Amino acid sequence: MPEVSLVQCSNYQLDHLKDKIYTSFSNIGFDVKRFNRARVVVKPNLLMPAKNEKAIITHSEFFRAVVQIVKENNGTPVLVESPAIHSLERVIKKTAYAYVVDSEAVEVANPAITRALAYDGARKFKYIDISQAYFDADIILNLPKFKTHGITYITGAVKMLFGVIPGIEKSKMHLRAPAHDDFAEFLLDLYGAMTYGMTPEIPIIHIMDAICAQEGEGPGPSGKPKWLNAVLTGENGIAVDYVAAMIAGLDISKALTVVNGFQRNYGVSSSDEIRVIGDSIKALRVNDFEPATGSSIFSNMLRWPFNTPTFKNLFLDRPVPKEEKCTLCYQCQKICASGAISKSAGKNDIPEYDYKTCIRCYCCLEICPEAAIEKEKGMFQWMLGG
Repeated sequence: MPEVSLVQCSNYQLDHLKDKIYTSFSNIGFDVKRFNRARVVVKPNLLMPAKNEKAIITHSEFFRAVVQIVKENNGTPVLVESPAIHSLERVIKKTAYAYVVDSEAVEVANPAITRALAYDGARKFKYIDISQAYFDADIILNLPKFKTHGITYITGAVKMLFGVIPGIEKSKMHLRAPAHDDFAEFLLDLYGAMTYGMTPEIPIIHIMDAICAQEGEGPGPSGKPKWLNAVLTGENGIAVDYVAAMIAGLDISKALTVVNGFQRNYGVSSSDEIRVIGDSIKALRVNDFEPATGSSIFSNMLRWPFNTPTFKNLFLDRPVPKEEKCTLCYQCQKICASGAISKSAGKNDIPEYDYKTCIRCYCCLEICPEAAIEKEKGMFQWMLGG
């Protein structure tokens, strides 16, 4: 039976955080003495340069608390993460992580050095290139920031492992798995590979920063901070994500990484098997958490002909840059794996989109530093209840 520690935590004061995280480890029966002489990968969510209060990245003090706990127990913490566009060095430099990494003398691994991870239990993606640093770890501590997401509905422990793939290579996976549930299945292949495919297996502990989460059009600058006042910890990422979604009062049927994860039987096959230790879901649940709008068409109807350019344009939300916010930084163009975005031709001071080529992965919306890209409904989307 997978155990998930749920601990109320209302601020990011360092000593308070460490106490809550130590309690979380105790709740799930994880002995911190296992850090002794261990090389411990600590993976936060560093999507892009952002301030802590925007709730886009794992709070730097949350990361510091985990790092100090590892060090207090004679372990060696190693920061491993691969942002979507910017180099890890730049994201650290432009965030509060710069001070934490320097003051705590944290080793930072190069995420660009990769190695193929093979997992025969995967349904489709049996070989995935990930950062070599994960293979070099004795223990992996995954520190997801709980956020909404336009494709996966939530960003949690399972989605966070997408960051083991280097940089812009992540966006290319949307070409190989363009539909929402296809992408969820890819993430579950990756989760299975990380959990069971390492030789020898490397334990992964998921410690979720759901203190100040993100609601609305996450997981980037378009989302809004939302206090959930919770730290969730467990060895089963699917179970952790389920409990987080329940706290937020979200519709779990839309969280495909959870419901499809139950079908995979990766250590948990239903919510009835999850044991919550510490505070109760009921005590911490909120009733006004705003989900991302996303698009439910692909998850509710047959793929063909809705994966054709014409039908996508008619029935799916499309990303549209807004001239009043756009600074023409072209980060959207850099991350676009389908090559659908080109530079302004002068008619408008915004990038030009080829919506016949656009695969609706919304990576551009996610990464835009000015929150200048919004979703607009397709012409006939009302027909499908969009």
